[in-house]
Amino acid sequence: MTPEEEQFLKEHRFCTISTLRKSGSPFTTPVYYFYDDGKLYVSITKTRSKTAHVLRDSRVTLCALHEEPPFNYVQVQGTAIISEEELEPRTRRIFSLFSTSLREDFSTMLEEQQRQLMVITPTQVTSRLIVPGAR
Repeated sequence: MTPEEEQFLKEHRFCTISTLRKSGSPFTTPVYYFYDDGKLYVSITKTRSKTAHVLRDSRVTLCALHEEPPFNYVQVQGTAIISEEELEPRTRRIFSLFSTSLREDFSTMLEEQQRQLMVITPTQVTSRLIVPGAR
């Protein structure tokens, strides 16, 4: 991963993530994420399809896209694990990307929703990072 790709992932918060169904066909959903120290973190629940998919087949693809021209993107292929390590602080960080206030009973909410983390380790990165006005 280039420094520019890393910076792009650090600056963005929304992406699509693709996991693999039992049939091998892709299953893609929009999610919020954060990138830190070479890994990507996504908040998930035990009951969602993507959790079952990753437990069966750890291969995933994540694509973060800038929403304005020239529509730069970084696509990460990698392997994912399901984790509860540092669940509360990492989930707070993800939730704060789309919410200005978090519930006072955040820990209880994590338990009620059966929250976990999908932790993605990149294996291959491709991108289109065009600087406007550059040649």
